[in-house]
Amino acid sequence: MSSNVLFLDLETTVKKIGDKTDNSPKNPENKLVSGYWAKGGITPLKVEYSVFFHNECDVPNSRHDMQEALDWADVLVCHNAKFDAFWLLEMGFRIPDRIYCTMVMEYLLARGQRTELSLKATAERRDVTRKKSDLVDELFKSGTGFEAMPLATVHEYAEADVIACAEIYSQQQAELATEELSSLVKVMDLTMDMLEFLLEIEGNGIKIDLDTLDEVGLLYQTEKDQLEKRLDEIVVEVMGDTPINLNSGIDMSRVVYSRQVKDREEHRQAWNIGVDRRGKPLYPPRLNASQFSRRVRETTQKVYRTVAHHCVECDGKGKIQKIKKDGKPYKQLTKCPVCHGEGALYVPTSRVAGLKLNPTSPADASINGFKTDKITVKKLIQQAKFKDNLIAVEFLEKTSRLNAISTYLDSFVKGIRLWTRPSGLLHSSFNQTVTATGRLSSTNPNFQNLPKGNKFEVRKAIVSRFPNGSVGEWDFSGLEFRVAGELSRDPQIIDDVLNGKDVHSQTAAIIHQIEPEKVTKDQRSAAKSVTFSPLYGGMGAGMAEHVQTYFKEYFNVYKGLKRWHTELGDQVLRRGFVQTPSGRQFAFPGAKRTRSGRVTNHTQLVNFPVQSFATADQVPLACVRALREFRKLKLKSKLVLTVHDSIVVDIHPDELDAVNQALKWAMTGVTDEMKERFNYEAVLPLDIEGSVGVNWMDQHELSVD
Repeated sequence: MSSNVLFLDLETTVKKIGDKTDNSPKNPENKLVSGYWAKGGITPLKVEYSVFFHNECDVPNSRHDMQEALDWADVLVCHNAKFDAFWLLEMGFRIPDRIYCTMVMEYLLARGQRTELSLKATAERRDVTRKKSDLVDELFKSGTGFEAMPLATVHEYAEADVIACAEIYSQQQAELATEELSSLVKVMDLTMDMLEFLLEIEGNGIKIDLDTLDEVGLLYQTEKDQLEKRLDEIVVEVMGDTPINLNSGIDMSRVVYSRQVKDREEHRQAWNIGVDRRGKPLYPPRLNASQFSRRVRETTQKVYRTVAHHCVECDGKGKIQKIKKDGKPYKQLTKCPVCHGEGALYVPTSRVAGLKLNPTSPADASINGFKTDKITVKKLIQQAKFKDNLIAVEFLEKTSRLNAISTYLDSFVKGIRLWTRPSGLLHSSFNQTVTATGRLSSTNPNFQNLPKGNKFEVRKAIVSRFPNGSVGEWDFSGLEFRVAGELSRDPQIIDDVLNGKDVHSQTAAIIHQIEPEKVTKDQRSAAKSVTFSPLYGGMGAGMAEHVQTYFKEYFNVYKGLKRWHTELGDQVLRRGFVQTPSGRQFAFPGAKRTRSGRVTNHTQLVNFPVQSFATADQVPLACVRALREFRKLKLKSKLVLTVHDSIVVDIHPDELDAVNQALKWAMTGVTDEMKERFNYEAVLPLDIEGSVGVNWMDQHELSVD
């Protein structure tokens, strides 16, 4: 590493957008308050500063001093470097070609383990100079920003941050020099190259058509109202007059499973619900089928439909007027003791209420009875279909859709409108240190949770900033399946990929025990949700019996994949961690072999390497190459997003062919880049698909041959 290392920390103003904190330089009301830096190699560190915007400075310092320091540096080191680098670029500063983020490196050194990554927590964990949060915390709570604090306080606070960052950097460099952790150097290089891509797309922003967004929001709200109305009708049909709140876990459990908890505390103990001393979830009890059924009956009871009777005591009002001994009425009405404030008496009938679905394993137990979360609902839909329980299928499918619509409205429609700047551009924030596997997350709003496919109406609102421009998307085809074949070297996966086998039709054929050529379009579509589940340790628990057939047969088809899963377990028991070809590591402390023969945390053990090598290594390599090519060609078109395994571009009307060729080169050439960076020889090529349209939803296929 170069000796010209500059440690830097910036302080800025902070505004509010709704109830969210906004410290982005893209907010025209935000200002850079001050910058603090120290040059590496000087002992003790000498922290210098420039002030740009502060109440105590009528004439702020010149930016000359800070730019001179940046020009001196070969490497810029910050904690949460993307924030500082973004501000510097937006303020027009030149920055070094290389950036090193101590927060990102701390994340990589955690090797997939959850770790608090803030500067304060990192300094405390590493026992270096502490962040002086106590100097500013109370001021922040009172609404005083850096620009209004005493300047001496800002100096003391920021100086400690710079010194802490430098000391953390020194410790990290020592750890990276060890044999076990040296592989992370190459991962860090890629991650910092990817940071440059993120600075590019955050700076470019996404053009939003707010009128279209409002139209989509209205459509979603109308659908939401209709779904809620129909769900209420179904509840009355299956529950009688019993009042049900579908936002209540207790009530949803009663509706779905037709059972309710007898005693909450006994239920919790019987099913091991809660966390241990370390804060980790307790393991569900091990029960065979008969033991499981018996415990369900012991801890819960059937729910019966009810008929409401008008409460005579309170005349249906739920409250009564009590009289004092002196004959005067109490000021406040009292809850009716007969109907408990309901205004009606709900008398059980002899008919069992609810949808009569069954929990399938101890893992389904929850403090409310049994789980009704999104993942469980999807499994229950399969169970309901297998039982030909049409009312349950309708209820669950509509519940699933309602959950999705609510998310679309709150996270996307409202979120996009909230964070779209006056310029009409949305500058979402991308994070490299949130997920366990290294794939991206994003906030303001979360674009990484966008549904796949071209039927998500919100995509209509994402348009081109250029007159007569277009929006294009290029994505990898079957990337994670290919990566599973790469890492396992399973000959059947390799053969399937090279020969273009339709693996979703294969799934449907196994599930329905028919020939692949007889699989219908609907059967193939339904099979997509389970095709790749075994890649990530899925066992089909809770799914219908005919779906579980697929999980039993999967590893008969892909025997090499099964061997690789076993090898991963053996590697963890031997070394304590697994390592991907890029050098990224995932630690599993305390791993042991269970009675089933598997290693603890099996799902994460087989999931992390595949998902990480695909979305935290190969997709970033494609993004880095795309940025390199766009700059080389000096394209006017803008890289604006990466979602899942795709790259999205706002295309200038004169550059569609050039952009298409640039993305083809960038994405299919990832195999060459892996060879150069990681000395990894790929056995499978990477295929991509491209599409383009007037917005991000209305797209037509683009030839990438």
